[in-house]
Amino acid sequence: MPMMGRSMQGMGPGMDGMMGGRGMMGPGMMGGGMMMGYGPMMEGRLAYLKAELAITDAQASVWDGYVSAVKARGTTMQGLHTSMMQVMQSGTAVARLQAHTQAMQSMVDSMKALLPPTEALYAALSDEQKKKADVLLGGGCCMM
Repeated sequence: MPMMGRSMQGMGPGMDGMMGGRGMMGPGMMGGGMMMGYGPMMEGRLAYLKAELAITDAQASVWDGYVSAVKARGTTMQGLHTSMMQVMQSGTAVARLQAHTQAMQSMVDSMKALLPPTEALYAALSDEQKKKADVLLGGGCCMM
């Protein structure tokens, strides 16, 4: 697969530094780092977050909204990963650039969709829960 596991040196100004010298398929992008957020691992991470945040019965509805948004983002990202792998294996240079552009836009759109349920959850948390949420939520490629 083009670029998988390769440094992007020589691929254009600033690209190697922008990708941390790991290429597009490095941790946190379209490779294993992204796929770790699906299925049992996602369910486990959500269960961990719920327990760490000590979500109460009164907060259940906003928590459920947050979970639905996280899962929708996961589904989007999984589909994006599948289509990117196909283009990376057999696409032309133009098709790969178009796929990257579309992927970036899809990531932004899915993050924007996650914002309102995250804001609603955060607003429903106690001050102590918010301190934990500030550490646990909103980071990483999957934005859980």
